[in-house]
Amino acid sequence: MKKLLINLVFSSLSFIGYSDEAYQKAMTQSIEKLFQATTIPEYVEIANQFERISNIEKTEWLPLYYASYAYIMISFQEPENAKKDQYLDQAQKYLDQAMAIEPNESELHMLQGFLYPSRITIDPMNRGMELMPEMNKSLDKALELNPDNPRVYFLRATMMFHMPEAYGGGAANALPLYQAADEKFRIFKPKTELSPSWGKEINDAEFKKVQEVMQK
Repeated sequence: MKKLLINLVFSSLSFIGYSDEAYQKAMTQSIEKLFQATTIPEYVEIANQFERISNIEKTEWLPLYYASYAYIMISFQEPENAKKDQYLDQAQKYLDQAMAIEPNESELHMLQGFLYPSRITIDPMNRGMELMPEMNKSLDKALELNPDNPRVYFLRATMMFHMPEAYGGGAANALPLYQAADEKFRIFKPKTELSPSWGKEINDAEFKKVQEVMQK
């Protein structure tokens, strides 16, 4: 009887370890596919994969984070505004679910700040005044939770760069933000192998572009 109990304990431990290993493997493969995706169908497929993972791992916020990110990326490719909003509704749904699991995660508040500009681009005149304060509030919260989150600085720099100078935007005002993002990316270390780590390459490209504009 004692031997049977010991075997059951070790069998349970092995199962738990395998489950964690399977989760890590599924997430790693899905994240790789996400950042290789280039078309809407590819993004939809990988978002569905993250949703399936989240349905199994109900206490993990990362699958929902990446599913939301995928739909935000879809919105940038979709030419029809009505469909853009539908995709962003889906992104918001996943993000809300992730927030319910981990409300004090900087990356989730950063992603919320990333989602708002996608909404604004659909109707800048009517949505800008309403959603810009919400975006800034989300990014402020992300920095409060993690002052070294480089994606927050990158997003603010990008918004500043593409904002008209009459409203306080432009290359000159964006440059120090890209510089700050560059410094944060250089020292940034993800919490885990699955944690968000994207943004450095595009920040490098945008930082260079702003520097070139300033030299003209």
